Amino acid sequence: MSLEKAISYFILALESEQLSKHSIKAYKQDLNQFCNWTQKQTLDELNFEDFQDYFSEIAGLKISSIKRKRVVLHRFLSFCYRKKMCEHKLDEYIDPIRSKKVTVPKEVLTKEEIAQIQHFLIEEKEKASLKRKTAYYEYLYYCTIRNEFLIAFLLYTGCRAHEVVALKKKDIDLEKNTITLLTKGNKYNPIPIHEELFKAYNNYLNECRQLNEEMQIYLESSPYLFPSKLAPEQYMATRTLHDLMKKLSKVTGRPIHAHLFRHTFASYCIASNMDISTISSLISHSNPSITLSIYTHEIDAHNKQEQIKKLHFN
Repeated sequence: MSLEKAISYFILALESEQLSKHSIKAYKQDLNQFCNWTQKQTLDELNFEDFQDYFSEIAGLKISSIKRKRVVLHRFLSFCYRKKMCEHKLDEYIDPIRSKKVTVPKEVLTKEEIAQIQHFLIEEKEKASLKRKTAYYEYLYYCTIRNEFLIAFLLYTGCRAHEVVALKKKDIDLEKNTITLLTKGNKYNPIPIHEELFKAYNNYLNECRQLNEEMQIYLESSPYLFPSKLAPEQYMATRTLHDLMKKLSKVTGRPIHAHLFRHTFASYCIASNMDISTISSLISHSNPSITLSIYTHEIDAHNKQEQIKKLHFN
């Protein structure tokens, strides 16, 4: 069977397993990269040298990227053999990379950095408000309003990037004081609205009401809280959020990414003595053990600080 056709069958199988869109997209990218690299057209043309040469080609990538690509290829080839799309067990040519797991503390934003980011966003909004003379500048002004709320949302929910950009208006229930996130595996997770996020949300709505009529119609016509500039029936691209993070990186003088706000949220929850089961539920982990494994260093460090207070010599 041709490589291209085998990949299409594999992707269909992943979709039937209800893998997230982002996971499926990553599988497609990795498999298409290999398919485009090799000169072979069919599965049965592949041999040990093809895989070794390919892994030599990508040897300069991060170890995490290489491990992921090997796992993806291994899973794909195992699927192909089980479904009798190839004669040989090609997955046996790919050995997993075994490396010792080292637990290191997650990077988080300090209180000073959070204040620095918030101050920058307010300043940016004030500057943009002075140029609101054309539709173009009115949209740029809206973007500053949106960005301020986006950061507040990330800070007070610890959600993932794709969860916030795809948020629908109906997902916010003020009567129940909950936000329902569509998380990994297409699971819904209702989380409480922090009082500071509630204020930020009301502020966002009030400022949107001050926009010109054209912008208000554009925002009201979308089911999404953060609609795409190109079409209100679509949500804002994750790329737009990444561009904001690049801007914030220049402000703070260090790399900023959306997941950093997630680590910040979880770490501050730990520091606030919140129990692990609750934190796990808030950040949409399927099991508290996942939270424990990711934040082991932070939990241990906090526990040590709490336990040392019990030491007395009188």
